[in-house]
Amino acid sequence: MKITWLISFILAFSVNLIPALKHPDSNMSFINLLTSGLFIIGMLVFIRKMSSHNKYLKVYLILGFLSGIIVYSIKTFDHIMMNYAALDIITSIQYPLYLVFTTPLFGINSLLDINYETFSLLTSLVYILALICTYKRIN
Repeated sequence: MKITWLISFILAFSVNLIPALKHPDSNMSFINLLTSGLFIIGMLVFIRKMSSHNKYLKVYLILGFLSGIIVYSIKTFDHIMMNYAALDIITSIQYPLYLVFTTPLFGINSLLDINYETFSLLTSLVYILALICTYKRIN
């Protein structure tokens, strides 16, 4: 079951990487939306089939939730952070978080067509709902 989720992650990441990096200048197709949907389905199937004490999945989902909030917050206050060197270094943390957690879901943005920081906040919602599903599975 882990391998299915991993394959869906790699597929969604690889198909959505270039559109996520070039947004809004890139054209997204139905394939991007399909791979993001497969990633979500793969994640939900993995949550349903996993053991109730899989802490790595919960850590991944919590990091996904936090990454969306961090990317949104950093981009929102980007104009303030650029004036200070220490804060400018902190802004570079958003790029790996964006790539790992937002890119696999970026095909959904073909329907929404919103900027990347708002979409990162939306992916936070997806990850927190998946996390709630893990706790609902336990009880």
